Amino acid sequence: MKIKKMLPTMVTMGNLICGFFAILSVSSQRFEIAAWLIVVAMVLDGFDGRLARMMKSTSMIGAQLDSMADLVTFGIAPAMLMIKTCTNLPVAFLWSVGLFFMICAALRLARFNVQKDEGVTMPRHFFTGLPTTLSGGTIAQLVVLNHFVQIRYGSNIVVMLLPFITFALGLFMVSKIPFFNITGKIGIKQGILAMVLEFSAAILFFVITPELALSTALSCYLITCATYGVVKGKHLKRRYSATYVSANK
Repeated sequence: MKIKKMLPTMVTMGNLICGFFAILSVSSQRFEIAAWLIVVAMVLDGFDGRLARMMKSTSMIGAQLDSMADLVTFGIAPAMLMIKTCTNLPVAFLWSVGLFFMICAALRLARFNVQKDEGVTMPRHFFTGLPTTLSGGTIAQLVVLNHFVQIRYGSNIVVMLLPFITFALGLFMVSKIPFFNITGKIGIKQGILAMVLEFSAAILFFVITPELALSTALSCYLITCATYGVVKGKHLKRRYSATYVSANK
């Protein structure tokens, strides 16, 4: 029984361990390994909360540990990865962008924790600002994509754009733009056949070209979720503001 209750915490620790080894890999100039470790941590981060709810073992300690792990894995590790991968711009500029991204990740996590404690929530299937997991994962997948493009086409275009994308991701994290949580719509409720077809296509695509599959999936996710959130933004922000005011009366 105790093992079942500890399982979500163990998954969260797996996320933290991936972040730690990602930082070590960056320090050892093994950028692609670091990027894939962050991707693995994304998968783990997607399961720990669900496992805790399924096993009815949610706790304040687990929530705080999850935020700490996210800051290491999706805040510090991606910032270091971007700084060490990019050599086309001045070091001072790269350090500034990396610091900005890490601070934004910390603020995003702190805001999420405070809102949760105060009972302030966005409407279901929406995030307030871009989640740190997706921000850090985006930097990681761009590093993986850069390795693929470099080998195949001999181009460094991805690395040249990476610092500016990192800065934009930081802004999105601390913004109040509602990002649609499409994963909340994926599940058994949409039908077994549709779910099987989706996962089969994703697995096939990943087996054929894992670098392109990862980049395509995350890019499409970000564009779709951001566009839908902007379209619905005014209505959702009114509901968010009303909820915030009522919670602080």
